[in-house]
Amino acid sequence: MDGTGSATPRVHIAPDAHEAGRRAADRAAEVLREALSARGEARVIFASAPSQDAMLTHLADAPGIDWSRVRSFHMDEYLGLPPEHPAGFGLWLRERLPRQAHDGFARIRTDGEPAAEAERYARLIQQAPIDLVCLGVGVNGHIAFNEPGAADPADPEPARVVTLDTASRQQQVDEGLFPDLPAVPTQALTLTVPTLLSGRSLVCSVIGAHKAAAVARAHGGPVDDSNPASFLRTHADVTWFLDEAAASQLERQNAARQNAERPHDAEDAPTATLPL
Repeated sequence: MDGTGSATPRVHIAPDAHEAGRRAADRAAEVLREALSARGEARVIFASAPSQDAMLTHLADAPGIDWSRVRSFHMDEYLGLPPEHPAGFGLWLRERLPRQAHDGFARIRTDGEPAAEAERYARLIQQAPIDLVCLGVGVNGHIAFNEPGAADPADPEPARVVTLDTASRQQQVDEGLFPDLPAVPTQALTLTVPTLLSGRSLVCSVIGAHKAAAVARAHGGPVDDSNPASFLRTHADVTWFLDEAAASQLERQNAARQNAERPHDAEDAPTATLPL
């Protein structure tokens, strides 16, 4: 796939990570309440990463959500780690979900054959439509562990085993999740791009200056596998929540585009910023 994308995403820029998380949680809670009201249940896929911490904290306290009727999934998991390893994504997410949500949380298993586990977890995901996907973006633009050069918006598999980019593994070290690069697993099980995009609504939270370049490319670059996050531009209902650091290059990119499009003899105008 190559192009410029067909959907116009909503982008909210907050002054800090806490406020970005609060706004993201408000949107996620709205989607969950709508699903619970319409069908009596809701199904959500979560990312497990520091960028999601504030959002999950606020979402757990959001009013009007009966978490006993929410079926939760996580979008990826390392292979080769024991189930209770502190850096494991399933454990990380379980510790942040409300206790009422634990019975409805389906974890990826790491103690079996990976390909068989990918098939098992895919069957769980596909039992009913996904209402909400809460995700982030990696420093190299990955979504879940769909890496640059390998992410496929037409992937026939709902979940698969993948080899991790060095950039993705180094990010885990830089964020304090592992002591050094050799400690980071080299493979993971991930939900694929079509599975992530199958969610009715997407809430994307990105925090920090180290993600700014990936965010800018996702919004202003081509829609292709060089930056998997660019595929979010093909979704009809995606909302981005950024802190000012993550949005820093996006604002400059937007201002440069507006300056390039205005008449050469137009009066100078202030630098444009994206709506809050």
